[in-house]
Amino acid sequence: MVVPEALAVGDPGRNHLRLTPDAVIIRDGVENRGIVSWGDVDTIVMDVPTTRFRLPGLVGTILLGALTAAMLTDPGVDPDDGSVTLTVEGEPRILPLSRHHAGGYWAPTVTGAHRLIAHLIANPEQRALLTRPEPLIDVAARLARGTR
Repeated sequence: MVVPEALAVGDPGRNHLRLTPDAVIIRDGVENRGIVSWGDVDTIVMDVPTTRFRLPGLVGTILLGALTAAMLTDPGVDPDDGSVTLTVEGEPRILPLSRHHAGGYWAPTVTGAHRLIAHLIANPEQRALLTRPEPLIDVAARLARGTR
């Protein structure tokens, strides 16, 4: 998801990473929990539930909306959080990663995101694209479509 001058990995309102041109910022909503220079990052690997269904967020939103309407109240259903392993200078750190919707993510999207992040780690000059990350969403989508 695109946020001002960064690409967010996870739900920006909860636990997520912000990928900026200079660093990876660990956040819990609006609070910074740490900043890691790209030069120190070895890998970033997400562990989130996946599905082969192409539009899981849409179905989850529709079902949750129907449940809310039937109950006439907020059912208090939040998506289960995943995690992200951020390996910095050889040391893995497992961090919570909040998800956007109930249900899994479309598996090729997660694979595409992993490929994009690995590319940013391996190619420092490409990180400048994170200043205006909107086109990177298209790159991740193309990478996802190529993994079917």
